[in-house]
Parts: sequence; structure tokens; C-alpha cells
Amino acid sequence: MINNIIKILKDAGVKKWKLIEKGVKSKELFFVKNDLDMNRAKDVVKYQLTVYKDFKDGGKNYMGSSTILIHPTMSEKEMKEKVSKAVFAAGFVKNEPYPLAVATEKDLKKPSDAFDKLNDIVDAIFTPSIPDSWLNSVEVFLNGENVRILNSNGLDVSFNKNRLEIEFITNSKGEKEEIELYWDLKTSDLSPDGISSKVLDALNVTVDRAFAKPTPKIKSIPVIFDEDGTKEILSYYVEKASALNVYEHMSNAKIGEKIQGNFTGSPLTLSIDPYIDDSYYSQPFDEDGLALNKVKVIDNGTLVSYWGNIRFSHYLKVKPTGSLTNFVVEGGEKTMDDLRKDKYIELKTFSDFQVNALTGDFGGEIRLGWYHDGEKKIPITGGSVSGNVKEIQESFELSKETVKDENYFGPKALKAYGVKIAGVK
Repeated sequence: MINNIIKILKDAGVKKWKLIEKGVKSKELFFVKNDLDMNRAKDVVKYQLTVYKDFKDGGKNYMGSSTILIHPTMSEKEMKEKVSKAVFAAGFVKNEPYPLAVATEKDLKKPSDAFDKLNDIVDAIFTPSIPDSWLNSVEVFLNGENVRILNSNGLDVSFNKNRLEIEFITNSKGEKEEIELYWDLKTSDLSPDGISSKVLDALNVTVDRAFAKPTPKIKSIPVIFDEDGTKEILSYYVEKASALNVYEHMSNAKIGEKIQGNFTGSPLTLSIDPYIDDSYYSQPFDEDGLALNKVKVIDNGTLVSYWGNIRFSHYLKVKPTGSLTNFVVEGGEKTMDDLRKDKYIELKTFSDFQVNALTGDFGGEIRLGWYHDGEKKIPITGGSVSGNVKEIQESFELSKETVKDENYFGPKALKAYGVKIAGVK
């Protein structure tokens, strides 16, 4: 199939191109409580082809591009027609020229055979048990991906990876009503202990949510964000350092500046890393076929490097790092016990929590948290939290303890001052 596509490109006179072959083998299991209700499997191959066209307009050089999907069932005539339309479309896209990736040697990590572990994964999901909470339904999606990337520069790289996603609903009966919470676990870690730990944490959180009291109205109190909120707040700095966002003027961050301001709290040190061991997104090459390596982006509060793909890094005249999605943040000096001294509100989960990458504004509805009044710790729910990253960054404190959560490896918690809590009682 690949040879046929390359021949069609040559016959069409296409000099610049990139082809991604992705083979996906998957198993999908659907449970009602712990009874298997449905079992599906698939084994498919897809081809994503990008053609590039150099042209001039008004005396200026451009390199247009157009991306199409090619299916193995297509006839040669259908493929030729698609390629022809893509070449035509590329002539209307006025991108500044940029180079394509060249071949680079890289040591690859070979993942284990995921499908041999499927039964262990299922057992790990249903092993945790506590009296007052239970699994209502579970959906398991296990993918084994084989990826090959080729281009007109002679690049030809391949790698494999596993992707496990577990969606599940937990229930618990409180004093007045039964509640349910939705969870989505994405990982490449197939170890039973790690999966059971996540499920057990979800069951315990569900019990607290069932007996939670309305969030009190408090004018001023330190707020501790657990891993979900911490990850989202710190991802603001990942977006600020993106070559794409800098080029498109969505970020004004400059290399060498104190991106965290004149901090008195925890200094921020952040790296982009292609491999976090259990990350759903880890891979050795980006979609251009560029070999990926760990890159320090922020060092002790100062921006030291942008990160980005070949195109936008070339536009900014900086070395491309590739389109990495995993980020690592160094832990702080204070333990969770240190952060939990005196009065505070700790926020565990949200109905929705978002950070505006352009302005730094953040906010979300509180699904579950705990209010510590100095003597006792009370589970709370309802109301909302809001603030701005730029207003809390100089004084926020990062926990010494770290966690791995999808594409994030960093502090388990962030303690912020000056955050607004809109209580309901």
C-alpha cells in the first residue's frame, strides 16, 4: 500500500510529502456492574497523507499543504483523484516555507504485549471494594498502535505503543440521595496495582461526595488544589512557552524573562518530556517524524526555551523540540502536611475546571473538596472557585509529593492565596 501511494505521488509530480501509517488493534469491553455486557474488537490500518506545494504569489515564497485520509479499500483511481485534489488545494494555502524532518536514529522502548494482560487489567478494576461505594458500569478500551512515518526527505521511522482508557461510574448512597460520579482514566501503565489504586481512590472520593455539605461562604482562605486543579494551572505555563502560541501572538513570553514574576513561594521548573512511563501520550517521534527528547522549558521561574514542532520553531528561528505533550514539574519543598496547616479549603474534583491560556483566568464548579476550619475537616460540594494564574504565581506553593496523571508528572498539590470561593451556604 505504501509503495503504491509513493508511486502515485511520483507520477503526480509531488516533490514534498509526508505519510503516516497507523495500525490499530483494539479490544473493547463493556460491563454493567461486574458483568460483561458487550465485547468488541477491531484491527484497522489508516493512512494520513500530507502533500506540500511550493509556489510564489506577489513575489513572496509560500509552501502550501493539504492533508487527506487514504483507506486500504480505495482503488488506485480513487487514490489518484484524492491526491490530485490535495495538490490543487495546497496551492491556496499561503504558509511560510519550512523544512521537513530528516532521518534521525533513536533508541526505542518496546512496549509489552498489552493484550496478554487484558484479564489482569479487568481483575485489577474490580478488585477494590469498600462498604459504601461501588462500580455501576465500566468500559475498557485497550489499543495497540503501530505507527510508521515517512516523508520525501527519506525519513522512515516506526514505533509501537499501548493506550489504555478506562471509563467508569461510581455510586454511593448518602443521607438524602444516591449520587454517581464519572471517571476517565487514560494510561499506558498496565500494572494491576496502579489501576486498582486509581479505582480505590475513586470509590473513596465518591463516599465523601455522598456525605458532603454545601461549600460555606468564606471571604478569604488559602485554597489547596489537588492533582486535577494543579495540573490545569501549571499547564498554563506549557501553553505560554509554545512556539505556536508565541508565533500567533497568543503568548508574549520571551526567552530569558521571569515568567513567574518575582516569586516568594515555590520556584517553577518545568520540562517537556516525550516519556512519562505510564503516560497515554508518550512516544519517541512526533507527527512530523522528529525524534523527541526531554527539554527544560522553565528553570527556577525563568523561561529558557520554547517548545514546538518544526514549522513554528523554524518561524521563530529556534531549535525545534517537536510536538511533545507530556510535561514534568519539579516538586516543592513543603509536604502535604505542611500545606494543610491552619485553615484551608482543599479541592479534589470539579464538574469542569478550565484555565484560559491567553489571560490566565481559571475557574470551575466544585464537585468535591474539604473545608478545614482549624479543628475538623468537612467534605464540601457546590459553589465555585475562580482566580488568575498571574495573580497567584508569585506566592503559590507546590507540594513535595508528586503524582503521575495522564501527560503530567509533578506536584500532587498547589496551595494558592487570593483565590475566590463562591460558597452556597
